[in-house]
Amino acid sequence: MQFQFPLQKALQTNQNGISVISAQNSRRNCYLDEVIDKMGEASAIAQQLKQIITTANKFYGSDQRIYMKADGKNCQGLLKVGKKNLFYRDYCGSIKELQPLCVLDFYVHESVQRMGVGKELFEEMLKNEQIKPEKLAYDRPSQKLMGFLNKHYHLNQYVPQNNNFVIFNQYFGQGNQSNVQGKSQKYSRNSQIDQLDIMMQQITKNKMNQQQLPQQKLGYQMNPPWAIDNNTNIYNNNINSQRTNVYKIN
Repeated sequence: MQFQFPLQKALQTNQNGISVISAQNSRRNCYLDEVIDKMGEASAIAQQLKQIITTANKFYGSDQRIYMKADGKNCQGLLKVGKKNLFYRDYCGSIKELQPLCVLDFYVHESVQRMGVGKELFEEMLKNEQIKPEKLAYDRPSQKLMGFLNKHYHLNQYVPQNNNFVIFNQYFGQGNQSNVQGKSQKYSRNSQIDQLDIMMQQITKNKMNQQQLPQQKLGYQMNPPWAIDNNTNIYNNNINSQRTNVYKIN
């Protein structure tokens, strides 16, 4: 993304053109605010998010860090990280409270995608944070990010969470395989959507059953499979809505 000013006015970059901006330690200026806001907006559009998650005002009120790749007047990519308190449910249903370092926003401008910019940014972040990619949590990762992590770091197995954060099984030292009842399971966005659909169908079914209960209490009564006709003293078998095997009582 091109700006009207050299990014050196806003950023202090290393020899690779990467700048690390700390919300607590970096001095705020109008140039940097513009870069953060516009890159955050472009990231939200690219990921089809309902709201912008990276703005200068939100950033400077946090303990997060932003990694940016700059070249002259062009900002090529943005990567934001910060710690979050998360509740994690494993495949056995147990809940753990975690505070991992999270990838909160990751965007590479369309003009320089598939040119190694994302990998360079990500590696710089890993080096600076002194962390491995499997020890990170990922907030609502896009399909592109999931493919990136699978391609470069072989990360693809995780248990879907209600909070939409992805924590790979390797975070817990489980290696590249996760055995659940003797079977290796690989989860994806599609499997998560399928599980949510099943849950919503069950909730709808339960609500319909609850709405029918008051009607039954108001006087509607289901007939048993067989009943006695008091007028004719005949046992009636009403299974499958047909009368069969009628017997008279002597």
